[in-house]
Formats: sequence, structure tokens, C-alpha cells
Amino acid sequence: MQNQSKQFGEHIFRIKIPTPFAVGPVFSYLIKDEKVVLIDCGQYEERAFTKVELALREQGLTVKDIDEIWLTHAHPDHFGQAARLADKAGAVILGHRKEEASFSGYNNRDLFVEFFNSHGIPQQVKRKMIEQLDWLEQYQQAVSPKWIEDGEQLSSGKLQFKVQHTPGHAAGHLVFAERDGMIIGGDLLLKHITTNALINFDPDTGQRNRSLLQYRDSLQWLAGQSGQVLPGHGVFIKEISRVAEHHLAEHSIRYSQVVQLLNQGPLSLLDLSLRLFPKAMKQGDTFLVFSEVMGYLDWGMEKGEIYEIQKGSIRYAL
Repeated sequence: MQNQSKQFGEHIFRIKIPTPFAVGPVFSYLIKDEKVVLIDCGQYEERAFTKVELALREQGLTVKDIDEIWLTHAHPDHFGQAARLADKAGAVILGHRKEEASFSGYNNRDLFVEFFNSHGIPQQVKRKMIEQLDWLEQYQQAVSPKWIEDGEQLSSGKLQFKVQHTPGHAAGHLVFAERDGMIIGGDLLLKHITTNALINFDPDTGQRNRSLLQYRDSLQWLAGQSGQVLPGHGVFIKEISRVAEHHLAEHSIRYSQVVQLLNQGPLSLLDLSLRLFPKAMKQGDTFLVFSEVMGYLDWGMEKGEIYEIQKGSIRYAL
């Protein structure tokens, strides 16, 4: 039988879980120590459950041996089957409170609709995005984690981890930094692609987060760390600072392109998206594109270089 996991150090094993999503496989990390801990766990789907079962069996374990499940964020490929695993194991689930709505299965439909209405997004485009949100729900079961906060210390026994809140990709995104320099990073830093700072909303205020600005702050924190990143997707990252700085530089290049387009006159979110990412828009990746473009607009407004024009629907100008 093919090995289901790859080992990092004495206690950490990576489990590769196939997904139905465009991002491809997701990684869960098994810590086999005085406690048995899973960090992220894959979507709610039979093949994902089987992959975890097989990986545990390789280590002489079963699902019932899991003591805790630590969640980096509330996207289906990372938390979707946590409830099923925890129910079978009697395990404790840990996550960040800013993800409460998503963990509970609430997709903020009304807030998204209100936001896109204010930007004059056509009805058929809005409908498609809502259908995508609804489609994702089949791959997750609601959970009610025990909340953990930035700066907390978690232990699996011999290994000690610091909880770091790294918002941007998700409002309550966390990474777990082991004291000897191994950082289990969720979607904070991926080597092969720049993580999308998705449109999301603060659960306390209902206001839209300025996700890209949050994400850049999180990347800048990570760029100052020593060690290595075990990501949620893609390859193991040894040169943290170089990869993080590369992604930050890519943001700057894209921001300059937004400014160049606005130099020609005011444009809407939709106009900018179609001009910057015509292929992705045609393929239906509208939510990802809107999220990225909105991030650059937030950045420009933060810098005082871009401002809103409110005439019916919002447009942006220099």
C-alpha cells in the first residue's frame, strides 16, 4: 500500500487529501506525541475520511485516538470533516472566534448580496457566486470549536506551539509556530501561488474586512520569522522571507496596474476585474477576482490615492 503520509521531524506527519476544488489536494498534519493532534482535516467527503483513516493506521492509530483537532481557518478543505472526526474520537476542536459564522455554516449571503448590489454587479453574476457558496456547503459540517487566541501556547507533549492570528485569507486564520521553527501555516504562505485575500466580514460589526491589508500585515510578520513552513497546499517552504517578500512584491505590481487603469478615468469593480483578469472572469472565477481587485482598491484608499464615487453604484477614481 502506498504511504499515506510524509514525515517531518520525529512527531509530525503530513497527510495529503484530494479535494474537489480547483486548488487541488489539501494537507492535514498529524502530530503523534503524548497527544494525537490533527491540524486541519480535509473536507466532508468519504474519500477525505478514508485518507485520514489510512494515514492514522500507518502510525498504529485509529480515528478514536485523536485527542485534539486544531483548525487554521473555516474553509471546507481545512475544517469540513472536523465534526465527523471529533464525534468518533471524542476529540476537542480548537479554532479562532472570528471564524464562528463560517464554522457554524452561516455563509453571510445577505452581506455579500448587499456588497455586490452596491457595486452594480449584474444579477446573473451575483447568482452564480451565491450558487458557488451554496455548492461548498455539502463539503462541511458545522462545528463549535473551543476558541483560542493570538499568543496562546498549545502543547502536544514534547512539542510546543504558539498560536499566531494571521487574518487576510480568512478573518480568523491561524498558524501554529513550533518553538524549534516549524510553522504549520494553513493558507498563509503558499509557494506556487499567491494566497487570495478573500472578501469576508467581521463577525462583531458585520463590516467588510480590508482583507488584503490584513493579509499583507500577516505576510510581513511571517517574513520576519526564521524556520520553515508546512503549508496547506503545495511544497514545503524553507526560505520563508524570500517567498513572502515575493508575494508582497507581486501585490505592488498589481496595485500599479490598477492605478494605471484608473488614470484613464473612473472605473467600477466589475470594469477593473474584466480588464485585469479577463480569462479568469470568463472562466467564472468572479469571486476570487473581485476579492483581489477590491483588495487593491482598499490599499489605494488607505494610501489616499484612490477614492469612491457614489452615483447609483460605486466607481473608483484617482
